[in-house]
Amino acid sequence: MDNLEVAKILNQIADLMEIKGESKFKVGAYRRATRTIEELPENINDVYLKDKLEEIPGVGESIALDIKELITKGSCLRLSKLKEKIPGKLSELMEIEGLGPKKVAFLFKKFHVTAIKQLEKLIKSHKLKELFGWGPKSEQNILEGIKLYRRFRERFLLGKIYPYAQALQEKLRKSPLVEKVEICGSFRRRKETIGDLDILVTSKQPKRLVDFFVSLPEIQRVNAKGPTKVNVLLKYGAQHQSGVETDLRVVRPESFGAALHYFTGSKTHNIEIRRRGIEKGLRINEYGVFKVSPSKKRLTRVGGAKEEEIFKAVGLPWIPPEIRENEGEIEAALENRLPKLIEKRDIKGDLHLHSDWSDGEDSILDLALSAQKRKYQYIALTDHASPIGIINGLNAHRVLKQILAIKEINKKLRGFQILTGTEVDINKDGSLFLPDKILEKLDIVVAGIHSSFHLSCDQMTKRIVKAMKNFHVDIIAHPTGRLINKREPYEIDESALIKEAKRTGTILEINAAPQRLDLTGPYIRLAKEYGVRMAISTDAHSTNQLDYMVFGVDTARRGWAEKNDIVNTLPFEELKGLLKRG
Repeated sequence: MDNLEVAKILNQIADLMEIKGESKFKVGAYRRATRTIEELPENINDVYLKDKLEEIPGVGESIALDIKELITKGSCLRLSKLKEKIPGKLSELMEIEGLGPKKVAFLFKKFHVTAIKQLEKLIKSHKLKELFGWGPKSEQNILEGIKLYRRFRERFLLGKIYPYAQALQEKLRKSPLVEKVEICGSFRRRKETIGDLDILVTSKQPKRLVDFFVSLPEIQRVNAKGPTKVNVLLKYGAQHQSGVETDLRVVRPESFGAALHYFTGSKTHNIEIRRRGIEKGLRINEYGVFKVSPSKKRLTRVGGAKEEEIFKAVGLPWIPPEIRENEGEIEAALENRLPKLIEKRDIKGDLHLHSDWSDGEDSILDLALSAQKRKYQYIALTDHASPIGIINGLNAHRVLKQILAIKEINKKLRGFQILTGTEVDINKDGSLFLPDKILEKLDIVVAGIHSSFHLSCDQMTKRIVKAMKNFHVDIIAHPTGRLINKREPYEIDESALIKEAKRTGTILEINAAPQRLDLTGPYIRLAKEYGVRMAISTDAHSTNQLDYMVFGVDTARRGWAEKNDIVNTLPFEELKGLLKRG
């Protein structure tokens, strides 16, 4: 078992423990171990062989024993015992927005609901309303959550599939049988969810390469195999309960660029490129660029080895994959106004982090040192200040205490600064959980919504606008509130929010957490057009989650964002001057 498989099973144990009603401390221990192992840089099997499982932060004797059983036997006694008492499919119910462990436990104990179809039938019978007072709105919200779950369950989060795809690509790249390799499709365009993977390679020995590929331990099942193309199921998830359909194509070197463009997409972008080719007497397909003879009976290859040749053939500069959606990029290329998209190396700091003062795993100092290793100049420490059940959330007294602690840590750092801050909750009426007299003492204030998600468009818009009008609020966190594959965005007037952000000088966050990626591309582009500044932040709850930054940068690129659109590309002193109290 690999790290992600072990982590997923530990998380399943935590889910079942929570449904069973075991102590929150025990459940929390498994949640922390899950996150640590997900982000562990070393292979969990190697750690086991060195007998160092208990040296992993958050892994004690009991959890280490579970991991040992998973590695050596492929299962563990604790999970088996929990499944004897609680059907395993209850974990699936917890994936539905609006259903937490308590509600799932209630539904199981009162109605023996163990599957989504049973839940759907129960809600439609209105028994919950009649017996337990669940109103029409609660029923409707859960039905919407079921619909959303079904719609997206066959698509994988970019941030979750990324390590699998990268590891597979790297293994192919190192093979002497491979000359070039690229992953295409929506993965290369960095869409937020991925349905399948398309891999292109060139090789002088296609058959041997195909045989090598299907023999890799990452391959769960071979669906179809030919001399230059193979379709497989890539192992994914705990005990490989789900897999990612993956195509590998071996193409000729003279066609590699054309195939790369064709299989990257998007379909509408490709159609427009081909149309422009036809106007110039060219035929463009996955095999290359061909000049059509006047008689239309003969084709002469004029390009296709490099992707740039496809664009050059139709009079365009190369267009970055992230913006190939036929949403103005071709016109922009024709008029020489393509954006110079932001790059990961432009980022100078992270403005949304959680430490072990609230629900994070690592200390403030560890977060700072980890950020320094990434060549950052600063971070903002923004632990939760919230009235709802955020574990160990900060009240006013603890915020003041943390400010003093950060000042002491800053004295020990060289060429690096920690901004004192908070992620303060925006209450239902738009007021903030902390009073102004506390907020004014902080370097930076991030405000976000963590409750009452189902207000009307007018109510939700006014709620966020009111928060923006507070002089102390610098950044609005995850502005649309979506959780990909799980919760739809709030009903809000995004245009009104962007205009208010411009008026008040409020920064909008591009949250880089794989389950959020919020703002989305279209709204990033709209914010850019209005001149609204944005921040790409990880919302990290551990040092390893600082690596989420790449997904935020990818999302910003999909929104045509450039370096000067993003505030955390600024050096520390310039950033301080931009903040409302700067």
